[in-house]
Amino acid sequence: MNETRLEENASGDERARYELARKLNLLLDAFAAERGNALTYKEIAAVLDARGVRLSRARWSYMLSGSGYLVTDESLLRGLAKYFDVDPEYLLGGPGVPEPERVIAMNEMIIAIRASKVKNFAARTLGEVSPPTLRAITELLNQVIGEADDEDPKVD
Repeated sequence: MNETRLEENASGDERARYELARKLNLLLDAFAAERGNALTYKEIAAVLDARGVRLSRARWSYMLSGSGYLVTDESLLRGLAKYFDVDPEYLLGGPGVPEPERVIAMNEMIIAIRASKVKNFAARTLGEVSPPTLRAITELLNQVIGEADDEDPKVD
């Protein structure tokens, strides 16, 4: 089942869970890109714990996957927002809160880097291929990457 179909058939609560998961994963990707390596559950939990906010590994897991029940714990969501340096309303689900500009920019860069790695891998793997065939493959990759970008809605 694809994501679009899941969202079309999802209840309001399910949509909210998926949206929170999407936002948290965007923040994790942006944070990892900024610092050069992935952020771990232990790091996040330790910072939150120092601020008096508890986060279990199971809760973190279902928050990231959009499964389980919708997390509405305001102190937890505010703690995460502070950790990621974003407007708390972004995670609390406030109406019309746009994606943070820093997150948009970092994730656009991540997409471009991943696309570049795919192109470089394909070029190395293909070896001796005629220039017209390479151009055709490059055009196809650009189309696929462009379609993937079009499917990733951005909040204005």
